[in-house]
Amino acid sequence: MRALRIYIGVGAAALLLAGCASGPSGGGAARSGSGGGYYQNDGPPDDENIDLDAIPDAVPRNEPLSRYGNPSSYEALGKTYYVLPSAAGFTQSGRASWYGRQFHGRRTSSGEPYNMFKMTAAHKRLPIPSYVRVTNLDNGKHVIVRVNDRGPFHDGRIIDLSYAAARRLDVVATGSAPVRIETVTPATLRAEDNQRNAQTVRASRSSTAPTSTGMANVAATEDRDTVPAARPASRPAPARPVPVANRGNAGSPDGDLYLQSGAFGSASNAQNMRARLGDAGFTRVVIVDPDTTTPLYRVRLGPFDSQRSRALTQQILSARGFAAREVDR
Repeated sequence: MRALRIYIGVGAAALLLAGCASGPSGGGAARSGSGGGYYQNDGPPDDENIDLDAIPDAVPRNEPLSRYGNPSSYEALGKTYYVLPSAAGFTQSGRASWYGRQFHGRRTSSGEPYNMFKMTAAHKRLPIPSYVRVTNLDNGKHVIVRVNDRGPFHDGRIIDLSYAAARRLDVVATGSAPVRIETVTPATLRAEDNQRNAQTVRASRSSTAPTSTGMANVAATEDRDTVPAARPASRPAPARPVPVANRGNAGSPDGDLYLQSGAFGSASNAQNMRARLGDAGFTRVVIVDPDTTTPLYRVRLGPFDSQRSRALTQQILSARGFAAREVDR
């Protein structure tokens, strides 16, 4: 039987479900709400003078799922939780809490010992291990953590952070904070790096572009990609359409939600980009012609029926190496 960490709210005792041979497996550790101590004598280490800069973010890797902690479903405190088969494209907003010294060294749901000085976290549904970027919505600070434990089971909490991660996000003193979490993988990080590099190149081109040689030259300097003008006479069969997010319709309340995957000075480059997206399985790809405000052909996907639908497709585009910028029309 797996060990699960159980978290109870202010004023209640922390209940621990013990494994058959492993003993307790972590517990909730947010600070009690109004200046009190920490639950079950939990809290920061005796010496809080740690060098946070010396503790790196977790580095996403393509890992096999843990032998422990990944049943299709499990029960905790009378509730049933269903573990997601994949973390791809997952995002969530809510409150984060943290746990510390009381559980340092104890077994987590992954079978690994909890280390309060590593960038780790507990989540109720994400597969173990997963990697997520956690952003504190109060101050904009963010870290990448490795999910290797289950919890928190307190209502209104979506993730339990290690002490080190909570310190980096300035959550320790308050006990909890509003956060957004989103899955990160080696592929999404590479896509983010490529996008940042492309933005740097575009900014450099813009700073040196002529200002009075006409619209055609300006458009040429702002091409986002160079796409071969001619496509092979025979190409592989198109991939199956991506089965998420492209379900938008123009009549929906959020029917003006789009993703932009490129902006080009020539129509042929824009058409080639649309063909590349189609070959990759993406549907509802449109080209917006130049207008008086933007002298570029813009390749967009959409419209999407919700912000979440757009965010899921953005994750998939980035993972496949395409640029994906949110735009509203």
